[in-house]
Amino acid sequence: MSNDLAALTRLPWHWEWVPTARPGDPAHEAWTEHLVALFEEWTAEGMVAARAAWPADAGTAFPFTSELVGRDAAAWLLERAGRLPAWSRLAWGAVFVNGRPRWAPVPVVVEFTGPVAGDPNYLMHLVGARGLEGDAREPIVDYVTTSIGDGLRVFALCRSADGAAYARLHAALRLDVPPTGGAPGVGIDVLLTTLVFEMGLMALIGHGVEQLMHRIADECAPADASPAKLGFVTAGDGGES
Repeated sequence: MSNDLAALTRLPWHWEWVPTARPGDPAHEAWTEHLVALFEEWTAEGMVAARAAWPADAGTAFPFTSELVGRDAAAWLLERAGRLPAWSRLAWGAVFVNGRPRWAPVPVVVEFTGPVAGDPNYLMHLVGARGLEGDAREPIVDYVTTSIGDGLRVFALCRSADGAAYARLHAALRLDVPPTGGAPGVGIDVLLTTLVFEMGLMALIGHGVEQLMHRIADECAPADASPAKLGFVTAGDGGES
């Protein structure tokens, strides 16, 4: 592996869960303000540079602010999270290049389901490890080992019906969540899905999602034996696990 490629695998990602909250709920407003503050911190320097470069003869004032960017991002993510079924969660991430966020927010749909087969190989079909319609070339499959289970991530370059290029990233985990916080042990299959359209992001998304996979495993079974941080409802299950 070249030094440049190795450096890509070490780029840090910031991952968060998007709450399922409706407008007017305290959680909705609190999370929106959290995202506004985060984006104000991340975009302040860039906004100053963009405002300085705005043409004097544009005929209108510079139309963007860090607060506006944060509120728009929060509204977009909350709306997407609100459309997911109860057994799915929406995560969003940002990759840091040279200490600064380069792409944000990158949404990932995370689905939790009880294992439907003793053999987890069926997950390879669900993530399109052998290819899906629309793939422009054979997918790249990488295997992932977490603290409480194994999985894989699948990256494929694709082409839309109108010829536009994009990439898909599908991943799966078979987790054996041990008893914790008084809850019994449970087996969980986790599916992750995202699409990316920026060429530069295509080289980074696989390792970013792998970091999210490790976070999911760690939050399902904290190393300090405290109650799990990540609660979820599995498909076909009526209760939270």
